[in-house]
Amino acid sequence: MKMNIIKNMGSLYKLVFLNNKFYLFVSLLHILSNAIAPFVTIVYFKYLFDALQLHYGLHYIVKITLIMFAVNLVVTNVQIYSKSSTTLHSKWLLVPLTAMFCKKSIDMDYKCTEDQTIIQEMNRASFVLANGDNLERYLEAVNGIFIALIQLAFITYLATLLNPLLVLLVLAVSVVNAVISLRVQRKNYQIHRESLPIDRKWRYIIQLATELKFAKEVRLFGLKNFVLGKGDDNRKQFFSYFNRTNTNERRGLIASISINVAQEFGILVILAYAVVFRALTIGNFIVLMNGIRQFSISFRGLFDHIVNLYTINNYINDFFVFMRRKSELRATTKPIFIEPGSAPGRFEFIDVSFHYPNDPRLILSNINLTIEPGECLVIVGENGAGKTTLVKLLMRLYDVTSGVILYNGINIKDYDYDSYMHALSSVFQDFKIFSASISENITFKDANYGADSDDVVYSLLEQNKLWDKIQTLPHQEHTILTRRFEDDGVELSGGQAQRLIFCRAMYKNSPVLILDEPSASLSPIAENEMYITFARIIRDKTTVFVSHRLSSSTISDKIVVLDNGEIAEYGTHLELLNQNGLYQSMYEIQARYYKETV
Repeated sequence: MKMNIIKNMGSLYKLVFLNNKFYLFVSLLHILSNAIAPFVTIVYFKYLFDALQLHYGLHYIVKITLIMFAVNLVVTNVQIYSKSSTTLHSKWLLVPLTAMFCKKSIDMDYKCTEDQTIIQEMNRASFVLANGDNLERYLEAVNGIFIALIQLAFITYLATLLNPLLVLLVLAVSVVNAVISLRVQRKNYQIHRESLPIDRKWRYIIQLATELKFAKEVRLFGLKNFVLGKGDDNRKQFFSYFNRTNTNERRGLIASISINVAQEFGILVILAYAVVFRALTIGNFIVLMNGIRQFSISFRGLFDHIVNLYTINNYINDFFVFMRRKSELRATTKPIFIEPGSAPGRFEFIDVSFHYPNDPRLILSNINLTIEPGECLVIVGENGAGKTTLVKLLMRLYDVTSGVILYNGINIKDYDYDSYMHALSSVFQDFKIFSASISENITFKDANYGADSDDVVYSLLEQNKLWDKIQTLPHQEHTILTRRFEDDGVELSGGQAQRLIFCRAMYKNSPVLILDEPSASLSPIAENEMYITFARIIRDKTTVFVSHRLSSSTISDKIVVLDNGEIAEYGTHLELLNQNGLYQSMYEIQARYYKETV
């Protein structure tokens, strides 16, 4: 994608204006004070040497010295203040940018989280946030460009009055230096992009060594040497990229220094000749020598800032490319809202087929299915039959490839996305417990949620047989469910965590409940207890239960059997047993296991 520096700069400064107008004020002070600073001394020495050469007297020299001292004191203090303020406020801008990034990451389509191309795009976008110096350097480059332009305008005016050819000489050298710097920075950016997957693997290796979820396997299987070996290989790859960057910068620096030394020598010869043979005054010699040196510094600074702006714009562009990514699932032309607390609705799958992006193999083929309001439908089948994919389509994590899914006679694509999500509640096999308090894990509200929510949480914990356990914890329902951040945090057992997830599903109180393999890791006895709890939850709800265990038939109204992405059988438990088909065969095999276990 072609980068647009002006567009990205406009987008960034719009955010600056909306979130921190004071930064613009201190930036203006920073630009003016730094643009003026070099000329205070240059102008002072011009008048000083002219005064000495023309014998103006001590009073005049003291006067201009005091004026210079006062001006320099003011300018220096403004420089110090504005520099510290711009640095502080540019770092503060990471807060709203990070909030935007997190919101976009949450709002983007679920399929993007499984797309490696978009994952790489997200990683590049996060680089600006993870490396806050990039944003600071970008804003500093913009300020630096304005500083350099003001300085160049003033120096050019002075130099053209005395010797215009010097300006052309310095300009030519500065352009050559800028081209060298641009090529170095462009190559460095390309090397950096190539190294990002290596760096991502490095962060994963660190997680293997430090994350709780890997801790048991790492220790039980003695993976220390395995993890360290992977880390060594990764760092070797990374440092090969670092060495390429270092070599690239060293070559550019040697070339620039050589050109600058030649320029300094040439200017000194030209000005010395002018003093001896053209009657150039010592004061004007000082002005020209320092002015041309400052011209070179300013012009080189201008191009360095432009190169920095161009280079960092790659990362800024990555950020805004990600931020401008549209959500396909949210793009509906006629958003219809589902009222909170509404009665459960009717689902209809009509000729639904689906394949994942970039994979032409059909996972589901010509699915026709109706789920009546308040009905409990159990979806069974072997692994890979398409059960979870069917639920993903129902939850609009993906859109169908062909066909249509209706809810209360309306295409689910036509519902407002957030409104439709609010109508669904779910319990997954790989459910997540967040590093927050027990009550926050249920309500997802701030800990200061109020008495009404307190009563609801208490009731849910009671219903799911967790209240007695909660009473033994350091802060009851306000106890943090992790030891990562709190010394007195706790880790719930698997069964306790699952009952907490049922509290979460019940608290949302949605008309549609979806459970995807929630009993996969449970013993038959624990699974039976879960069904007792589940039967209470599904009252007056439309329920879809995905399972490869046929014991779920005890709470079902209808059962659909999937086989290779198609509906093989459909009916009640007794109807399917009487068909002597796939369901009956699966049921008899599993029944023997359950009888032996129980």
